[in-house]
Amino acid sequence: MKDYSYEFIRNVALIGHSGEGKTSVAEAMMFEAKTTTRLGKVDDGTSTMDYDDEEIRRKISISMAFGYAIHKNNKINIMDVPGFFDFEGDMIAALSATDSAIIVTQASGSLTVGTERAIDVCSEMKVPALLFVNGVEKENADFFATIDAISANYPSVIPIEAPIMKGGKMVGYVDILSATAYDLTKKKIDMPADLEGKVSQIKDKLMEMVAESDEELTLKFFDGEEFTPEEIRRGFLVAIDNGAFIPAIAGNATPPVGIVNLLDRIVDLLPNPEQIHEYKGTKDGAAVELKVDPSKPFVAQVFKSVVDPYAGKMNIFKVIQGKVSSGDTVWNATQGKPERIGTIYVVCGKKQESVASLSAGDIGAFSKLANTFTNDTLCDQSAKITVDPIKFPSPVISLAVTAPKDEEKVIQQLIKMQDEDPTFKVEKNIETGDVLVSGLGEAQLDIMCRKVKNKIGLDSATRAPRIPYHETINGVASAEGKHKKQNGGAGQFGDVFIKFEPGAADGYYEFVDAIVGGAVPNNFIPAVDKGLREAIQHGVLAGYPVYNLKCTLYDGKYHPVDSKEIAFVTAARLSFQEALPKANPCFLEPIYKVAITVPTEFQGTILADVTSQRRGQIMDSLTTGKKTTITVEAPFAELYRYATDLRSMTQGKGRFTMEFVRYDVVPQMYNKGIIEDAKKRAEEDAARKANQ
Repeated sequence: MKDYSYEFIRNVALIGHSGEGKTSVAEAMMFEAKTTTRLGKVDDGTSTMDYDDEEIRRKISISMAFGYAIHKNNKINIMDVPGFFDFEGDMIAALSATDSAIIVTQASGSLTVGTERAIDVCSEMKVPALLFVNGVEKENADFFATIDAISANYPSVIPIEAPIMKGGKMVGYVDILSATAYDLTKKKIDMPADLEGKVSQIKDKLMEMVAESDEELTLKFFDGEEFTPEEIRRGFLVAIDNGAFIPAIAGNATPPVGIVNLLDRIVDLLPNPEQIHEYKGTKDGAAVELKVDPSKPFVAQVFKSVVDPYAGKMNIFKVIQGKVSSGDTVWNATQGKPERIGTIYVVCGKKQESVASLSAGDIGAFSKLANTFTNDTLCDQSAKITVDPIKFPSPVISLAVTAPKDEEKVIQQLIKMQDEDPTFKVEKNIETGDVLVSGLGEAQLDIMCRKVKNKIGLDSATRAPRIPYHETINGVASAEGKHKKQNGGAGQFGDVFIKFEPGAADGYYEFVDAIVGGAVPNNFIPAVDKGLREAIQHGVLAGYPVYNLKCTLYDGKYHPVDSKEIAFVTAARLSFQEALPKANPCFLEPIYKVAITVPTEFQGTILADVTSQRRGQIMDSLTTGKKTTITVEAPFAELYRYATDLRSMTQGKGRFTMEFVRYDVVPQMYNKGIIEDAKKRAEEDAARKANQ
């Protein structure tokens, strides 16, 4: 493949609701452009884009896939993005790298949640978009009802083509601007009479939109003058680029109908990389802005990493400046290390086609770079520019992962998969001992575990995480701790009196030596401190660590022969175990601040759920437009599956973020359940270790 200049490159991401046919549209685009020789189908597992075992089994996309189509001497780089909400990180990555989006929706007569989300994200990220209404040949399909449902919420969506249907088949289309009808071979035909009124109405909307794109055109519009074709095109491009206009067209992915028109519109209406995308970065500590420019030193950003079973790890990148060739040595500005470029690939599904070089604006893949990861900047060694990282969504759900055997291998494989999906995290909770997998939803975490099974043949499963409770005391208690042991020879003897109370200076643990007159010799004081530090790791209620404990050693006894360090360590533990049950012990639980954003019609449902079901406190509520953001504080014990619950309550339209704020006392009525759960978990752990 030749090296394309940016003027002849279009980078497009196919986005939208799961099941709307994005992958099928990508397959049809590549088939019509002769990139592929057969039309891959999702349902029979022959799709070029969905090649992962889990994608084939589930018949959905679970990872961004890449392809291309050469059309009218332009290279269209295609990113097929999963529509399932759990994989929103891929949509953010794709829209950060691409220059425009194709929003795919079914001709169902409704506005789907995924379409709504796609339009909103394009608006937020300032990505120009085109709407492709797919499946117009399906039973009960209705193109105009679909457009009406979407434009009722998003007036910027206006058709530029209308399908001509006959017997449930799309036999042609009307170009709305010219009010001219064509068959599928682009031969002029008569416009059906039932479309004339609709086409005229939509054309008027398009002319108003063109007029609003430019002051000069606004004056011309109000003077009643006709726009020239060049003025209309200019108005279209300006409005598309600034997000004021999302043109809509119709078609069918399987079998392909209207796909050539889609390719035409991508080339004619959507921006090339130089026209739209600006990147922010730093150089020598100062902020810089970058545009696609082939004349400047090489800069590229890695926006996706995949592990190919044959080629190994591949870094998908976009060239922002300059040019990169096989054999170049470049600088990883993020890691501060050099990398030597081996083979450069253009990716089409699971196949890779090697190329000699890629220039500014293009997208490709490097293989087997040892020190390069998602979000890294690669650049010419003289440039030393770091592109600002893509802001991926933070995980909102965490589950504990377990494996019946070879658990360490399973965990290591999961850790490797973090670079493939930056919204997926693996970490060990030091307090509970759980290995936690975190992400955007339960399905994502389940799929990651299934991928481990597919790759290394080991089973794993997720379960509710242990809540990292703490224990503390509300009262004051003192107790003697006496350790005396005699085995015939030298014995062990240590005797201490310790007062326990809340109020550690650091909020965790404070030891006070109040011994007078040498009741406990100075050389044994550290042993008492050591014994208490060990004791507070396991509280008296359910074995959780004890916090905010002030311990005052005020008296004791020793034996000149039998007293040893271990004796005073043990005596301190005994004093702890004796005193704390008398000091009104209680549990502390982690409290999180949660910012929940929902369409305003769901505000009442969310408020009721938070206050009655999650022990939450409402901190703030702010309505902006049609959405309300509710800020609450709630215990983590009531939140760990909130991602799933919120989607259920809001038809998938709710979003939230959460951050830890503090620990608070657990109401006493929940103590029994926490103690029983801790006992059950301890028994399960013991059984699992015995079986490994």
